Amino acid sequence: MSDNIIEHLGKGAVRQPEDPRDLQAAFVLGAPVVDWSKEFRQPEPPNEDQGSSGSCVAQAWSYFHFQVHPLNWSRRDLYSRIFLPQSGAYLRDGGKQIKANGQATRDQAPDPSPETEAHMRSKDGITADMERIGLEADYLAVNGKSIDAVATAIVGAKGCVIGVEGTNAGWRDIANPRPPQDGDPGVIWGHALYCFGYHTHDGVKCVIAKSSWGDDGGTTVHHIKQNYFDSGFTFDGWTLIPKEQQPLYARYIVFHKPTGRQGILVVGETGFADAILWAKSEAMLADLKTQYEIPANAPTITLG
Repeated sequence: MSDNIIEHLGKGAVRQPEDPRDLQAAFVLGAPVVDWSKEFRQPEPPNEDQGSSGSCVAQAWSYFHFQVHPLNWSRRDLYSRIFLPQSGAYLRDGGKQIKANGQATRDQAPDPSPETEAHMRSKDGITADMERIGLEADYLAVNGKSIDAVATAIVGAKGCVIGVEGTNAGWRDIANPRPPQDGDPGVIWGHALYCFGYHTHDGVKCVIAKSSWGDDGGTTVHHIKQNYFDSGFTFDGWTLIPKEQQPLYARYIVFHKPTGRQGILVVGETGFADAILWAKSEAMLADLKTQYEIPANAPTITLG
């Protein structure tokens, strides 16, 4: 594929400001433990084409939404609520909208053809009632710079949405792209991908990701290898928790290293519990463990 063709493919993922309030998937999925000796893939969603629009974030989240609930989700509905003035969107905002308001299907809110930027921003005919069919339980942050964290989410949460920054030269081999390098001509752009599998290439860890660049399989599936993650040109990372998994609880022991205090923390479908419950004594800690059903093998979160 020539640089010229890549240049005309829509993109649109924008690095977002960090937010300490983001609920981390690691609290629910646990520390990354991946068997890289065995290939793993979730079912691959049908191909999509974002056209000239910057709607890749809405496209990637819709692939993920299809994975957990296989309906024909409207990309326009989601993009029309999250687009940035300059085009494109933050990855977080796709999951945030699906949790808060849901997502309409294409039967209710048809996508335009072709999917131009102006057409994809249109909210014509879309109502809040339409969107409620697509309400989900939560969205959780993943370390998008860690290939092991992303692979863990692929198994434990049926996928992961990540952002990549790339150059036309680096994506000349579109199935096996490389990260930007010094001397690459042109601008560095951002693109959102839905990661649905992983394997190794000659011992090199690799995530299998899906793009929104048309019906040609050669432009739609990409192998994002360890060196891409190590380069710093992957960013963010999100999982979607479907509503039928509510209530989703994970329980932890908390250790405050500077003071030696111990407590417990329960993570639920709405995020953290009221607060970390600190124990004033070993007896109180034992009572808290019993009251909140903290298992004997609960993981420990160390603070400080």
